[in-house]
Parts: sequence; C-alpha cells; structure tokens
Amino acid sequence: MTRCILSILLCILSGTMPHAILTAIGADRPGLVEEVSQFIFSRGGNIEDSRMVNLRGQFAMMVLVGGSDELLSRLKREIGELSRSSSLHIEFHESRDAASKSAGPSLPFRLTGTAIDQPGLVHRVASVLREMQINIESLDTRLTAAPYTGAPMFEMELILSVPKTTLLSQLRQNIAKLCDELNVDWNLDPV
Repeated sequence: MTRCILSILLCILSGTMPHAILTAIGADRPGLVEEVSQFIFSRGGNIEDSRMVNLRGQFAMMVLVGGSDELLSRLKREIGELSRSSSLHIEFHESRDAASKSAGPSLPFRLTGTAIDQPGLVHRVASVLREMQINIESLDTRLTAAPYTGAPMFEMELILSVPKTTLLSQLRQNIAKLCDELNVDWNLDPV
C-alpha cells in the first residue's frame, strides 16, 4: 500500500496521473454507489469525476478513476469481482489524454431548452452544433409534466465547447431558426 501511495504522489507531482473510465449499469438499489466507490478506494484509487443517474429503475454510472498504472491494472484485473458482487454490468477502459479533435481554443457555453416532447429533439440540436464544429461536453435531458395539463415537457441542458473562431451571432441565428421550427424555448449563455 505504501508503494502504491508513493507511486500516486509521484504521478501527481509530475502531472502525469494515469486515468481509466469505469462504466456500470444495472438494476437500481440502495448501496450501489457505496459498493463501487469502496471497491475503488480500498485499492487506492481516486474518483476524480463522475456521472450517475437512475433511469427508470436502471442505475448507470460513469466514473473517471485516477491512480498509478499499477493500481489501474489491478482494478482492471479485479473488476469481475465487483461485477459479480454488485450484479452490475461493468466495463473498464484506460483513458490516455488524447489530443482533442476540436477546432482549437474554445469557450464554454450553456444551452438550455424546453419544449413539448417530440421525437428527434436531441438529434436535431446535435446536428446544428456538429455543422458548426461545436463540441457537446455534457448533455442532460429529462421529461417533466407541464403545469395544469400534465403534457410531457422535454427539458435539456448542454454544456458546449464553442471554438473561439465561431461567430456567436451565427450560432445564435442557427439555434433560433431550429428552435423556432421545433417550438423550443431556449437560452444560450457563457458559462
């Protein structure tokens, strides 16, 4: 354990901490987050970033784990143990810092939208953004009930990486055109 801690400290000091991404999905129940985090922590790993959600009874998680190469190899070898004990379908992928395929320096923006639910909303918005070489860093969607009528309302929040070379007026114009077609109330603001 001491050797593992020293290895992690050297990685932190040198700025070269190896990472891996653990994904897991399975029937939701109390204790899943504790079981997965205990598995990582007890072996010397650190959860640096995560997204976890219950989607209609299925619990899904994505976890960025930092640790030494030795630690990540151990987690990968022993992941079957966690899968069996938790009844989760688990995958473990090394995450080497790859150069981003973005169009250079960018600025973060938040795009939010609300509309009566209809098929294709995410696809249509993603298509407009792709045409402009804008990367979606995160996307959260949910259905809620409209006040009074109870009609299904679609809500979305996207964090975007907008290249500095993008004309913001053109971005706003393209989003406005699409959202007018789809009857989406929207906002685009710097983060």
